[in-house]
Amino acid sequence: MKVFLRNLVPPMAAAAMALAPCSARAGVITMSATYYTIAEGDQDMNHLAGGVFSNEVQSTLGPDGLPVLNTATYGCTSGCFTSTPLPVDLTASGEITWWSPSLNDGGSGGVSDVVDTGTGTVTLPYSNLNFYPPSGTGSNDESGFQAAVFSTTLDVPSPESISFNVGADDVAFVYLDGSIVCDLGGVHADSPGTCTSGTLTAGDHTLELFYADLHTTGAALTFDVTTSGVTGSPTPEPASFVLVCMALVGFGVVRGRRSR
Repeated sequence: MKVFLRNLVPPMAAAAMALAPCSARAGVITMSATYYTIAEGDQDMNHLAGGVFSNEVQSTLGPDGLPVLNTATYGCTSGCFTSTPLPVDLTASGEITWWSPSLNDGGSGGVSDVVDTGTGTVTLPYSNLNFYPPSGTGSNDESGFQAAVFSTTLDVPSPESISFNVGADDVAFVYLDGSIVCDLGGVHADSPGTCTSGTLTAGDHTLELFYADLHTTGAALTFDVTTSGVTGSPTPEPASFVLVCMALVGFGVVRGRRSR
C-alpha cells in the first residue's frame, strides 16, 4: 500500500498543476480583431446625423453578416431611424459597408473607400481612447477613419447570466448570436451605449462588435462582458485546490521517507 501511494503522488501532482492554471484562466475573454481604415473623403464621413441614437440599426445582422440600417426602406415598421442625413454606404439590402472592402463601392460603383489594414487580438475589458488608424495605434484621423470588427465564440458549459458595457466615439453595435445587445449609433463624443443583459444557454455563442469612427473629432472604444462565471481575479476551483494540497502532502511524505 505504501508503494502504491508513493507511486500515485506524481500523476496526482501533474493533474493538479494542469487543472489549476486552466481554472485560473476560466474568466478571461479574448476577441479577434480585424481593422479597417475608411477613406477621409468617404461620403459618410463628417456628414452623418449628430447625437446618440439607440435605433440606428436593426435587431439582427443582414445576409452578409453586417449591421442593417433601421429605416422603412429596409423593412422597418416602427421605431425607425429617421435622423438625417442617413448613411449611404449601403448594400441593396441595407447593410452598412464600413466594415467591408469588397461591398463598399466608394459611393459611385468605383473603388472601395474601406481598406483592411490588419488583424489582432484583444483581451476584455478593452479600452482605447485614441482609436485612430492604423489598427487603433495612430494619433489622429488625418489619414482616414478607424473601423474594426471584434469577434469571439463564448464556450458556455452551463447556463449563466451575461451583461455588456460599451462606450464609443462614434458607433458601436454589439451582437450576440446575430441579435443586437448593444446599440450605440450616431456621431457624438465618447458616450455609453444602450445594452441589454440576459442568460446564456449551455453551448457555443458568437459575440461580435462593429465599431467605426465617423468624424474628425475624437475616436474611442471601451467594451466589457460580465458573466456569472467571471471573477475579477480568477482562482483555481475547489477541486484544483484539493488536488494541489494532496500533491503537496504526498511530496512531503515521499521527501521525508527518502531523507530517512
